[in-house]
Amino acid sequence: MTEDLIKEAYGEVKQQCRVDLKSNAAGCAILQLALKSLTFLVNECQQLNLVSCVPEKKYFSFRKDNIVARPANKEFFLLCPDAVSRLWERWQAETITTVEFGQLTYTVALAPGLALEIFDRQNKKGPATFFECYVGHLFARAVSVNPTKRARLPVHGRDVLMTMDFLMDIGRKKVHLPVKMSSKERVVQAWAHQRLLNEAYGSHAYQGIMVLFSETKLDSQSLKVVEICVPDQWLVYQSLLARMDRIYYFDIPVRYQKLMQQFPNLISIKQFGEFFSEREEILHS
Repeated sequence: MTEDLIKEAYGEVKQQCRVDLKSNAAGCAILQLALKSLTFLVNECQQLNLVSCVPEKKYFSFRKDNIVARPANKEFFLLCPDAVSRLWERWQAETITTVEFGQLTYTVALAPGLALEIFDRQNKKGPATFFECYVGHLFARAVSVNPTKRARLPVHGRDVLMTMDFLMDIGRKKVHLPVKMSSKERVVQAWAHQRLLNEAYGSHAYQGIMVLFSETKLDSQSLKVVEICVPDQWLVYQSLLARMDRIYYFDIPVRYQKLMQQFPNLISIKQFGEFFSEREEILHS
């Protein structure tokens, strides 16, 4: 069954990412899951246009057996598995454009989550775990270093181990990399962990780079899509708790774009596709 094949491919992704997140084997497992998921969505599910309440954005989704998956942005989501494979090859050859990289990463990140949701609508952990694996792989491959999730913090003459998001030591620079499907996933924790790292090692020891997918919410009855944002809270976190050097979204919420325009020197939010073109500046400068 298709469900069994996709769940088996998902298990392979988790296994390969546990062994070596930066490896080609992990990348191949991620691609295979994305392709199998996309093929299932296109061939076995009904495409469904959604009612977008977000200015200048169009969303659609997939439905099977009365289950509707989360929204997909028409601007970024690719419907052709062969096109995804070709762009993956161009990404590996470093001949991909910023726009193409944005479409590739958006599709690969979302397709497995859509498929997993259709098989189990209550499965929130599966899509989030895959997203974390995929983003972790992209960063680990970019710097040829596997991350850790354990921080050693000096407190009153003791070293206290604390579990955090991805932490990367890439020589001259260290990176704190929180990865979340949306800010509803206890996003304040990312700023709190950045504050702990700043207090323990100095404000410039760890560069904070947060990666999120989107802030969309679908009403399954009306099929309306809205974006749930809390810009005032973000302003407080970024101003008074700790500063994230860069925040990437796969689908940037409109209200957070406006927040960045209001406070350009305080907060930097970009579409994840831009990471490919500015990774040297972000990770090695």
